Amino acid sequence: MYKLINVLILIRNFSNGKIFIRNTQLPICSKCLHFIEHTNNYPYDPIPSNEQYGRCKKFGQINLITGEIEYDLANICRLNGTKCGIDGIEYKEKCGNNGSEYKEKT
Repeated sequence: MYKLINVLILIRNFSNGKIFIRNTQLPICSKCLHFIEHTNNYPYDPIPSNEQYGRCKKFGQINLITGEIEYDLANICRLNGTKCGIDGIEYKEKCGNNGSEYKEKT
């Protein structure tokens, strides 16, 4: 009886046209001009995904001794409302072959 009730609830939820995948209307970081794809050059590390280790060229800080820029993780930038935030306010979509051209978010 319990399984039958769950099946009926699922049928009702899917039949009313609700979308179950959240954030489908928000911009994707990996398609942004500012996104830096992670490269794994150390052979003993597991292969990480871009969602964990991709970085954003828009945010970071410079090392005052070496002058090297340490960019922030893209995931952290999207969670921080003062940076890009969930809505992706700094998002610029890549277009063109080399990815250096962009079009504004609409």
